[in-house]
Amino acid sequence: MADEEADVTGTSPALRFSGVSKKFGQSPVLQDVTFDVEPGEIHALLGANGAGKSTLIKILAGVHRLDSGSIQVHGELLEAGHTAAARAAGIAFVHQDLGLVDDLSVADNIALQVGFEKRFGLVDDRATSARVRRVLAAVGADLAPEQLVNTLTRDEQVLCAVARALALEPSILVLDEVSASLPKPEVDRLVTALKRMRRGGVAFIYVTHRLDELPGLVDSVTVLRNGRKVVTAPLADISHRDLVRYIVGSDPLVTQPNLRPQEGGAGESGTPHLVVRDLTTSDLTEPISFDVRAGEVLGICGLVGSGTRELAQALAGARRPTGGSAVLRGEVLPLGSPEAMARRGCTVVPGDRQREGIITGLGLRENLLPTRRDFGAWTRLGFRAPGRETSAVLQTSARFGVVPRDHPDRDVAEFSGGNQQKIVFARALADHPAVAVLEDPTAGVDIGSRAVLYELMHEAARAGTAVVLISTDFEEVAAQSHRVLVLSNGRVAEEFPDAGAVDANRLAEASYAVTTP
Repeated sequence: MADEEADVTGTSPALRFSGVSKKFGQSPVLQDVTFDVEPGEIHALLGANGAGKSTLIKILAGVHRLDSGSIQVHGELLEAGHTAAARAAGIAFVHQDLGLVDDLSVADNIALQVGFEKRFGLVDDRATSARVRRVLAAVGADLAPEQLVNTLTRDEQVLCAVARALALEPSILVLDEVSASLPKPEVDRLVTALKRMRRGGVAFIYVTHRLDELPGLVDSVTVLRNGRKVVTAPLADISHRDLVRYIVGSDPLVTQPNLRPQEGGAGESGTPHLVVRDLTTSDLTEPISFDVRAGEVLGICGLVGSGTRELAQALAGARRPTGGSAVLRGEVLPLGSPEAMARRGCTVVPGDRQREGIITGLGLRENLLPTRRDFGAWTRLGFRAPGRETSAVLQTSARFGVVPRDHPDRDVAEFSGGNQQKIVFARALADHPAVAVLEDPTAGVDIGSRAVLYELMHEAARAGTAVVLISTDFEEVAAQSHRVLVLSNGRVAEEFPDAGAVDANRLAEASYAVTTP
């Protein structure tokens, strides 16, 4: 084992997946996945984006039902498809977003999960704090129970979330990319906490993209690719090179429609449209510089936690950089102000459609028009003109293929994910912006809508927009970009001047190669 042996006896594995399969519609996302996790073992679950890791975890959590196969917990069959069954079986989860309530204290966040200590029917704050201190000590977290979560550093928040899960006294703990946004020193602190916990016999499933975390931490690895298990083996038996090969494979990860202009693209020559120099944020470890020409699609890709999200937010104005500049056609852009960026002609398709892209409860009209700059098309003398609004909404919806478009006040919550994303695209691209930043623009979108969204992106580029495609989907970036930058650990790891000469596997290899020794 990576650390001292856990003091655990017994013959049944803590967790056994047997022939687990799952389809969404006609598309298989998991096929005959089988592997065991032993008590006291830290078992890494690896795979590229779209490999099936998240679906497998959601089946274990009871969010999805499996189509065939079974899951056993300490020899007992788990009733898949019920979230209460997972908790009753002693399985706890910590997800990447952590799920903490920022405005509450550490003690309240943990007590919300496991309940408050009471005395004479009333909440006993002293007893609750004492229990929270014991749980925090178990993971090595030197935190005050009364401290507000929004005052904690990111690694302290991770340890708080792990402590909250540990308070449930689970026998199996699933950590789903909790280290993705942590710099290396803070990951080391998490690793120390996990080693401390595994001595008590807790079995871990550790989902990560960061291969440099594995040595000295995990015992075994399972790699998924295209929904199938590629290998399960002790980490000590797999070389780094073989591990990357298992993850990336020699076959394409996903088939993407290639709509990139093959020659004569507007971005192949000429003066740069957008010039970014020495851009830094609190999460980007090195300054980032690049140029984008009018009509060009610059792809920027990387693993979750590589810095792609932070870069996208900085370019959109949603995150104030700590240094550097961005110049558009000779004018310095006001980074850190989304409204001012939009007025300069910089628009964004945010990576989280539900939280940042659309406003459910409001109609198509309200979601399409507020950021449009051609006010004259739908106002009269500066005042709202409902007739013009309706006409503008219907025309824009038709142009971007949004359906249904029978009523401009239809709640956007009633639209499919693909059509919701078309609405976000329409809002960003309808006015022919100078620069469009697209962050994971096809995440959670069906393959038919993907082709439409790619065509809309390239249509904007052909009209002269400089497009920055920032994505964790390597296949998408390889197929749709003119040039590609690969980010890893908050820095540019490699640049490919001609995206047509590389494929998704090469981009993935570049991403993994720099995250490991």
